[in-house]
Amino acid sequence: MFPQDYCASEVRIVILYIKNHITIMKKQILLIVALSAAICLSAQTNKKSYAPFYTKEEAPHLENVLPAPPELNSSRYYDDWCQYLWGKSIRDTERGELAVKDAGVGASYFFKRFAEPMHRELTQEEYPILFELLSRAHMTEMQAGDSAKKYFKRVRPYQLFKEPTGLPTSENPTDFTSYPSGHTHISWLAGLILTSIDPAHTEGIMKVAYELGQSRVILGFHYQSDIEAGRYAGSITFARLCADPEFMRLLEKAKEEFAANSK
Repeated sequence: MFPQDYCASEVRIVILYIKNHITIMKKQILLIVALSAAICLSAQTNKKSYAPFYTKEEAPHLENVLPAPPELNSSRYYDDWCQYLWGKSIRDTERGELAVKDAGVGASYFFKRFAEPMHRELTQEEYPILFELLSRAHMTEMQAGDSAKKYFKRVRPYQLFKEPTGLPTSENPTDFTSYPSGHTHISWLAGLILTSIDPAHTEGIMKVAYELGQSRVILGFHYQSDIEAGRYAGSITFARLCADPEFMRLLEKAKEEFAANSK
């Protein structure tokens, strides 16, 4: 075989190798794409949207119930300022770290946060009805607190003091919705719902609900008066929900589910 024939043969082998390799890579890429599509489709299929129990129009207008937030020259605002300083002083502690985690409200986080006082592991797989109940309660809270936030338009502590919070990624210079605290509203509401399902652990459940509200003061996103108003709001929303047939039906089913998993 002449050198040129040898070279041509080698080239053909290399080309054949490359073609085969490209074919294998194409198959692998197609497999990856197919798996990714299947995963996305599965996630979309399993993702469930939850509706509030009543509309904004049906929700109590909390601005007609809650007192106005404290004036800057009032003794009540002095208490807000003192609590702000307290919160800022413990941001670098273990309690401050917990406050950052507490920013993640919602059914999934509540399952983690309330599991300890309820002395059981809470998962969406084991407690799907309870998960739906808390998710819909969260949507309802957002409906119920919206009008009051828009009405009062209170500036947040970090906006007024021009200081960083314990969670800078969530800061918004034009979000004037400090009063009442929505995180506290839903946390207190969740505590009341869980207490009605597991009354044996009332103290522990409501202690966590209380802590969730205080975490907002520690981070610098709310004043203490925002938190107190949020707890009032949570109680009002719970009372209103107890007059809603769909909520009561789902609450009873959640109690049955809880009891079944207690055996």
